[in-house]
Amino acid sequence: MDQWVKSSIPLQMHRGCIIASFQLDLDEKNLKLFRQELLSSIVEHNNLKGIIFDLSGLEIIDLVDFQGIKSIISMIKLTGFETVISGLKPAVVSSLILMDADVDDLNAALNLDEAYVILDNINRLKL
Repeated sequence: MDQWVKSSIPLQMHRGCIIASFQLDLDEKNLKLFRQELLSSIVEHNNLKGIIFDLSGLEIIDLVDFQGIKSIISMIKLTGFETVISGLKPAVVSSLILMDADVDDLNAALNLDEAYVILDNINRLKL
């Protein structure tokens, strides 16, 4: 019998949003497992307001991991939902800029409260 292997990125539902809290350094295997879990969770909840990636637990991020996160955000967009990244530390933002990471088309917030406001505004514009 196959065992369900979960990623180490917890998913929580709060205020109609899926919140993914990144608390560990990322790797390709973990991002792949996370992507599967997240897409399954999106399918289970058909009345979502959106998805929030809480990256406040990350001390560093490399370009490969960032591209992996952007790829997941692009897949989520295909399901019709928006994603907001919250909690990026100044050192992480600085390193992304120094690595010339493409941050266009990303919704970003300082904290979870601001992320909820951004998702509410996006959903209001869709009506």
